Amino acid sequence: MQIDIAASLPPTDTSADILLLPGRAAFLPASATLLVADVHLGKAATFRNAGIPVPEGSAQADLTRLEQLVRETAARRLIVLGDLFHARSGCTQAVFDEFTAARSRIPDTEVLLIAGNHDRAIGKIPPSLGIDSCLRTHDEPPFHFVHEPATDLPEPDRTCFTIAGHMHPTVALSSPSGDRITERCFVAEAATLILPAFGSFTGGHRMQHAEGLRLWIARDDGVVDVTRLAELAAKPR
Repeated sequence: MQIDIAASLPPTDTSADILLLPGRAAFLPASATLLVADVHLGKAATFRNAGIPVPEGSAQADLTRLEQLVRETAARRLIVLGDLFHARSGCTQAVFDEFTAARSRIPDTEVLLIAGNHDRAIGKIPPSLGIDSCLRTHDEPPFHFVHEPATDLPEPDRTCFTIAGHMHPTVALSSPSGDRITERCFVAEAATLILPAFGSFTGGHRMQHAEGLRLWIARDDGVVDVTRLAELAAKPR
């Protein structure tokens, strides 16, 4: 299922559509650009290097899912909105080799990394990984691509819709029977869209209902607008 949130965008550009995709990604049809955020490759390796036993395989599964999304959307460009990698201690040769292999299987897709706080802590990204560009922010009207929306804002005289990551947003919903679920979500407010964390081995930040906030559950098998449900869940019982 794909959800078009063009109504949230500046009305001056009819090509400024954003599609929210199953698999925790978004797509810009006008430029054939796939967007993901917070992959955090090497996080499991970081834990293992610290002596904490966690299973392997999450990075490979995430890269396989990313390749599938590139093929399904026929994306000419992939923009990673920060934190492609998790930490210097987790950037093992095996992690780099897995990414390089995945990159080689999408050779016709340009890869742009908006460096997140975790990426910047690692240092220079090896050119051998096949990342075409690595920037702190990127303006491509009507969009402003960043990692941290609270700090990497466009200039005051610009009119751009900000697309970012960093927050790892989640939403908790309760049923009348008392059952409760917590899911990753897309968040839109005013002129900003926050993507959910793409990586499987990541934490989350609980979003609270607020006026003007729109929420979509982000699952591998679908995207569901839960704005009204979140509003109802926030009301005093």
